[in-house]
Amino acid sequence: MPLRLSTAQILELQRHALKVWPDEACGVLAGRGQAVTSIIPLPNAAADPKRSYRIDDRVLVETLRDIELKSQSLIGFYHSHPNGSHIPSPTDVRQAYYPDALYVIVGLRNRESPEVGAWSIRSGEVKPVEIQTGSLPAQPDEDEGDDLTPAQARAVILAIVLSVMLVLVIALSLLPPAPVIPSVTR
Repeated sequence: MPLRLSTAQILELQRHALKVWPDEACGVLAGRGQAVTSIIPLPNAAADPKRSYRIDDRVLVETLRDIELKSQSLIGFYHSHPNGSHIPSPTDVRQAYYPDALYVIVGLRNRESPEVGAWSIRSGEVKPVEIQTGSLPAQPDEDEGDDLTPAQARAVILAIVLSVMLVLVIALSLLPPAPVIPSVTR
C-alpha cells in the first residue's frame, strides 16, 4: 500500500533535513491508514548526529502517547542522510525496531534537489514503498474508515465480552426452575 504525503509535507521533510544539516534530521509520521496527517520533528539524541540519528526514549513515548490521544496512528519514522542517498544504510536496517512502521529517508547528496524515499524494513528485508503525492493533504480511502487506536480497540473488545456475559447471565436467570425428578427406590 502506498504512503500518502502531500507535496507540502514532502517539502516540510526536505526543509527540516536542510535546516539541521550537517546533522541528521529525525522525526515521526502520524496519521490514519497510510495517509500522513502529522509530521513531528524530534531532536536527534545520537552521540554523533552527523553520522546517525536516535530519538530519545522518553521523547518517543510522549510523542506516541500524543499521537494516540489525537486518535492517530504511528505510520513511521523519518530521518535524513546529510551527505548520502535516500536508500537505507546497513545501520538503518539493523536499527529498524518497528516492523510495522515505514521508514522515510531524505537524501541530501544533492542539497539543491533532496530525494525522498519510503521503505518497509522487516527482519532485515528492505522493500521500497511507493509515495503518492499531490497538492492537497492526503486523505484516507473510504474503505479504510476511522482507524481505532490500540486503547480504543481494547475498549471495544472488552465491551463486547462484557455484553455477551451479561446476556448469558440474564438468559440463565430467566429460565424456569428445573423440574423435580422423582427418585426411584427398589
